[in-house]
Amino acid sequence: MSQTRITAGGSLDQEAWDHVLAQLRVDGFSPIESIKVTRAVLHVTLGEAKRMVHTSRTWSDTREEFEDVQAAVSDAAARLQA
Repeated sequence: MSQTRITAGGSLDQEAWDHVLAQLRVDGFSPIESIKVTRAVLHVTLGEAKRMVHTSRTWSDTREEFEDVQAAVSDAAARLQA
Protein backbone atom coordinates (compact mmCIF):
# COMPACT_ATOMS: atom_id res chain seq x y z
CA MET A 1 0.00 0.00 0.00
CA SER A 2 1.10 3.56 -0.58
CA GLN A 3 1.91 5.81 2.32
CA THR A 4 -0.77 8.20 3.45
CA ARG A 5 0.23 11.83 3.77
CA ILE A 6 -0.68 13.72 6.89
CA THR A 7 -1.06 17.49 6.64
CA ALA A 8 0.59 19.99 8.97
CA GLY A 9 -2.59 20.13 11.06
CA GLY A 10 -2.47 16.37 11.54
CA SER A 11 -5.38 15.58 9.24
CA LEU A 12 -5.35 12.94 6.57
CA ASP A 13 -4.90 13.83 2.93
CA GLN A 14 -8.09 12.30 1.49
CA GLU A 15 -6.63 12.25 -2.01
CA ALA A 16 -3.70 10.14 -0.82
CA TRP A 17 -6.01 7.69 0.95
CA ASP A 18 -8.20 7.47 -2.15
CA HIS A 19 -5.26 5.87 -3.97
CA VAL A 20 -5.21 3.18 -1.29
CA LEU A 21 -8.97 2.70 -1.56
CA ALA A 22 -8.69 2.39 -5.33
CA GLN A 23 -6.12 -0.38 -4.97
CA LEU A 24 -8.29 -2.16 -2.40
CA ARG A 25 -11.21 -2.06 -4.83
CA VAL A 26 -9.05 -3.40 -7.67
CA ASP A 27 -8.00 -6.19 -5.33
CA GLY A 28 -11.66 -7.11 -4.76
CA PHE A 29 -12.34 -5.44 -1.42
CA SER A 30 -15.93 -4.35 -0.77
CA PRO A 31 -16.87 -0.96 0.71
CA ILE A 32 -17.34 -2.60 4.11
CA GLU A 33 -13.93 -4.25 3.92
CA SER A 34 -12.45 -0.91 2.86
CA ILE A 35 -14.01 0.72 5.92
CA LYS A 36 -12.45 -1.96 8.14
CA VAL A 37 -9.02 -1.40 6.58
CA THR A 38 -9.40 2.37 6.93
CA ARG A 39 -10.19 2.01 10.63
CA ALA A 40 -7.35 -0.41 11.28
CA VAL A 41 -4.66 1.43 9.37
CA LEU A 42 -5.56 5.03 10.17
CA HIS A 43 -6.90 4.47 13.71
CA VAL A 44 -10.04 6.52 13.05
CA THR A 45 -13.56 6.05 14.36
CA LEU A 46 -16.08 3.94 12.52
CA GLY A 47 -17.98 7.06 11.53
CA GLU A 48 -14.88 8.73 10.14
CA ALA A 49 -13.87 5.59 8.24
CA LYS A 50 -17.36 5.31 6.72
CA ARG A 51 -17.27 8.96 5.69
CA MET A 52 -13.83 8.60 4.11
CA VAL A 53 -14.82 5.54 2.10
CA HIS A 54 -18.25 6.72 1.01
CA THR A 55 -17.10 10.21 0.01
CA SER A 56 -14.07 8.91 -1.87
CA ARG A 57 -13.84 9.07 -5.64
CA THR A 58 -13.18 5.32 -5.62
CA TRP A 59 -16.61 4.42 -4.26
CA SER A 60 -18.62 7.38 -5.63
CA ASP A 61 -20.54 5.09 -8.00
CA THR A 62 -21.99 3.14 -5.07
CA ARG A 63 -22.89 6.11 -2.85
CA GLU A 64 -26.56 6.34 -3.86
CA GLU A 65 -27.11 2.60 -3.42
CA PHE A 66 -25.45 2.70 0.01
CA GLU A 67 -27.61 5.63 1.10
CA ASP A 68 -30.76 3.77 -0.03
CA VAL A 69 -29.78 0.68 1.96
CA GLN A 70 -28.89 2.77 5.00
CA ALA A 71 -32.28 4.55 4.83
CA ALA A 72 -34.12 1.22 4.55
CA VAL A 73 -32.28 -0.15 7.59
CA SER A 74 -33.04 3.00 9.59
CA ASP A 75 -36.72 2.78 8.63
CA ALA A 76 -36.89 -0.88 9.62
CA ALA A 77 -35.23 -0.16 12.95
CA ALA A 78 -37.68 2.66 13.64
CA ARG A 79 -40.64 0.38 12.89
CA LEU A 80 -39.29 -2.25 15.27
CA GLN A 81 -38.99 0.32 18.06
CA ALA A 82 -42.54 1.63 17.53
